[in-house]
Amino acid sequence: MEEIFLSEEQKGKVLNEWNSRPNDPPSLLELIKDNNVYNVFMFNKDGNHGYFSLLHNLTSNIDGTIVELGNREGLGILSVYDALKPDSEFYTLDIIDDVRFINDKIKNDSRVHILNDFDALDSDRVSNTFEKKSISMIFLDTIHTYEQVLAEHILWEPYMKDDCVMCIDDIRPSMPGRTKWRFHQELDYTHKYDVTEWAHNDTGFGVYLK
Repeated sequence: MEEIFLSEEQKGKVLNEWNSRPNDPPSLLELIKDNNVYNVFMFNKDGNHGYFSLLHNLTSNIDGTIVELGNREGLGILSVYDALKPDSEFYTLDIIDDVRFINDKIKNDSRVHILNDFDALDSDRVSNTFEKKSISMIFLDTIHTYEQVLAEHILWEPYMKDDCVMCIDDIRPSMPGRTKWRFHQELDYTHKYDVTEWAHNDTGFGVYLK
């Protein structure tokens, strides 16, 4: 994903709005409504990033444990967090600690587990952290190769509920070296949706149900 940055003035406005309402914190949508950096992504204003609002909407309809594999910069965390139900939990994993858009309020929320020393293919740590058939939604967004996403799916599928929603980005053959499209073509799920035109032009986005 292309790196984006906030000016010091933009950062100040977001933080001031958040900190001025300790008992009624603003939603993510309120924070970004006048921000021309965030709202391009969250409201899909460029026509290429609808998957952030898709993650938000899916989260608002899901109970239980949500997992994100790969969280660089933290926009996915924001998308999920603002819609996270009171009794749900959110685990977001990476091997690089770069969640620049995430403030302390989110980091300190007991429902949120930001684990940026967690290799998505560490089978021992996965088994020590999650129960079998416990995950309600999972988003696979680490290394963009067929081999990586296949290995992740093999490892993580036993931990997914029977009605788990699985999301995978970059499922189109749009860039050299990105081969997740092979996994999308081979996956034998009853419900398999390519929502690229709405969610992630032109690199691709898929939503899957067994």
